[in-house]
Amino acid sequence: MPRRPTSNDAVKHARFFLEAFIERTDSQDHILPKNDEFSPFSGFCRVFPQFAKKKDGGSATDGVSRAAFNKVCLEYFEEGMRKPARNGNPGALGSNLAQQRRHFLRGRWLDPAEGSDLKMLEELMSQLSGEQQRDAEALLVDYSRWKPGPAGRGGERVSRKHSQDSGESEDEGEPPAKRRAVG
Repeated sequence: MPRRPTSNDAVKHARFFLEAFIERTDSQDHILPKNDEFSPFSGFCRVFPQFAKKKDGGSATDGVSRAAFNKVCLEYFEEGMRKPARNGNPGALGSNLAQQRRHFLRGRWLDPAEGSDLKMLEELMSQLSGEQQRDAEALLVDYSRWKPGPAGRGGERVSRKHSQDSGESEDEGEPPAKRRAVG
């Protein structure tokens, strides 16, 4: 029996998700995990589960599979290998830290706490339903907190350690705009 083809509507939503929630950058230091909790497909399943395949965490029989979604991601981003321990990869840090993992290079999650990102997100939110808006806001608040630093420098962990050494709490070290959620 042949596989059921992915619906065109599901592919359109996958492209919309990539263009709306993830910014392409020129920096090799901006990376997104290909798999695991903070991957683009994981985020897609949270906001648009009705367009993701059931076997991969969605609710559609003709939705986008993880493999198909990752192929669409390759149209937007390069793929590369990074060691999670070197780059602060939040996905599966507990096991096999020395193993290299696949990532999408030159992309970052939009951050609702940054003014320029917030303007882009306000336009996006008007196109989503109420439930999708709540899911998208929660997703970006969760995912944008991971900002890996330059390769080999430990990412955000270094800045957290530095602020603790200087006696500041994480909230005190951030400007007020960083604590604001999408409104």
